[in-house]
Amino acid sequence: MKTEILSTAIKTLTDLFFRDSNNGTDFLAKRTLEHYINDLDLLGDIKSVAVEIDRQRAYALVAKFRSFDARAADEIEVALCGLEFTDAEIIASDIVFEEWKKSQKHC
Repeated sequence: MKTEILSTAIKTLTDLFFRDSNNGTDFLAKRTLEHYINDLDLLGDIKSVAVEIDRQRAYALVAKFRSFDARAADEIEVALCGLEFTDAEIIASDIVFEEWKKSQKHC
């Protein structure tokens, strides 16, 4: 999604999903989110989406994203936490480090 409209998209989704008077807008919210993800590539730049969610304090949208793309939602959560690595990458690096430590003791 173009960065120029990302801010508006996040604001629109927040309004649709979390408006105080939710008069049947849940269906519209889901269809809008589906359109943004599938047709406008909302989740194409995870880091930009995370920055905009953080800027607007729209953290509850991550759960809504999860129903369409769980992996992207996980990556947004990671970006929001300020980490640059997923749990799988951290575990893999720990395994490699442990193997390296074992190889150093045999020298």
